[in-house]
Amino acid sequence: MKKLLPVALISLMFSSMAFAGSCPMLKSEVESKIAALDQTEHATLISIALMLHEEGVKAHDSGDHGMSEELLNGALRLLDV
Repeated sequence: MKKLLPVALISLMFSSMAFAGSCPMLKSEVESKIAALDQTEHATLISIALMLHEEGVKAHDSGDHGMSEELLNGALRLLDV
């Protein structure tokens, strides 16, 4: 039992670090999708996606990686036109 507790704590620590690592990938994916869209034809979608992107980056910077992923994934879904 004494050996199980440290192993469990270490595995929890590494799993949270893995979550934090996906935010930058999602951020760059949103940026590349925005760059690929026609800026005049999809101006409203791009504006909303940029707002979600900005809030996602703020959430990531404050340590709320779950919210960051939700916001960035929302932007990606919006940009799938």
